Amino acid sequence: MSLIIDKQTCIVFDLDDTLYKEVDFLKSAYHHISKLLLPYTGQDIYDFMFGLYVNGENTFDVVKEKFSFPYSIKEIVEEYRNHKPTLTIAAQTTNLLQKLKTSAGKLGLLTDGRSMTQRNKIEALGIATYFDDINVSEETGYQKPEEECFTFFQTEYSDLNKFIYIADNIKKDFVTPNRLGWQTYGLKANEWNIHKQDLIIEKMYHPAHWISDLSELIS
Repeated sequence: MSLIIDKQTCIVFDLDDTLYKEVDFLKSAYHHISKLLLPYTGQDIYDFMFGLYVNGENTFDVVKEKFSFPYSIKEIVEEYRNHKPTLTIAAQTTNLLQKLKTSAGKLGLLTDGRSMTQRNKIEALGIATYFDDINVSEETGYQKPEEECFTFFQTEYSDLNKFIYIADNIKKDFVTPNRLGWQTYGLKANEWNIHKQDLIIEKMYHPAHWISDLSELIS
C-alpha cells in the first residue's frame, strides 16, 4: 500500500533492518575485529567469526578460547559497538528519502541504541541530512515502545495532522504508534534480519500495513 502524503504529514523511520540491513553492521564490525586481531591470530578470521554467528554461537567467547590476544571480551565488544562502520544504502532507499523530503511535511528517524554506535551508522550511510529530527534512545532517555518516543514528534510538529511510522520489529515498533493513531508500515523480514518477526504475537503489535520493500511506499 503506497503512502498518501502531503505537507501535513510527518514520516518517521526506524533505522536498523529498515533503512539498511543490520547484519551489514555486524559484518563491518567482524572485518574490523579480524584486522585488529591479525597480529595475534596470524590469519583473517572474518569467515570463522561470521560462521559462528550464523550457527548461533557466542562469537567472541569462541574466538577468545581459540586464539591468544591481549584484549578482553569486553574490549572486543566495545570495538564492535564503536568502530566506524563501512555501510552502503540502497539506491532505491536514497531515492525514497529524497522524494519524501520534498513531499512530506517532516521526516524523523527514531532508533534504539547507544549514541556512538547509531550515530556512526547514520554517518556511514550518509542519511542525516534527510531528517528534521534524529532521536537515539541513549540520548533521549526513552526507548521503544515507550510513548515518549512517539509523542515527541506529535509535540514537536503539533501543526501537522498525520503521523506515519515505518519499521520492522514487531515486538516494540508498532504497538505504541498504533495506540496513538499513527499509520504504521512494517517491512517484512528476510533470513538476515537481526530480530525475527513472530507473526503469532497479538495483533496490537502488528503494523497496519505490511510491505516487502521500501519502494512499495511510493508507487
